[in-house]
Amino acid sequence: MSVYKQLLGDRFERMHPKLQHRYATNAGDVFRAKGVMHEISHGSALLTPFYYAATTMDFLFPEEGHDIPFDLEHRCIQTGDDLFDIDWHRNFYFPEKTRQFDSITRVDLATNHAYDLLGKPTMMRSNLLLDVTRDGHLITRTNAQHLLGLVPLPGFFKGKAIVEDGYDDEQQCYTIYATVYNELLGTIIMYGGHFNEI
Repeated sequence: MSVYKQLLGDRFERMHPKLQHRYATNAGDVFRAKGVMHEISHGSALLTPFYYAATTMDFLFPEEGHDIPFDLEHRCIQTGDDLFDIDWHRNFYFPEKTRQFDSITRVDLATNHAYDLLGKPTMMRSNLLLDVTRDGHLITRTNAQHLLGLVPLPGFFKGKAIVEDGYDDEQQCYTIYATVYNELLGTIIMYGGHFNEI
């Protein structure tokens, strides 16, 4: 059975059929896509040194822009009896530089918990909360976070994320909108775009 179907239970069937296809993720499955980010933007200039440092771990990046081509791939790997890693790779093709954003979604089906490991090596671990909207979109929110995967972060240091995955029947493409923000610094990164499976 799909890893995400087990995580979401009955809510999985409420997702748009195309999202059910995208997240019908079993060990060994790979999903690849190409598309365009209509907008990628950042917040406070105070975070600029952090963005540049994060590029060394294929995490965040300082570039912003409109209509930025990108591609993504996620691959499901079984690492234990009830343990799975969904390995994510994303490439953003800015005019002057190609940037990567890599992460691993680690799923423990014994406890029905999932969390993201961001960057390589891991810079941040974020617990994930998944839900499905009335119109069949998948909503992912972050909860508790740990720096370097170990040190719990207090609330005012957290980067809170909301990601909405959907499918546009009229345009026949997948859609994604994401915002990561901090209570003190405001927006950390925001992006939105569309893509198609390849």
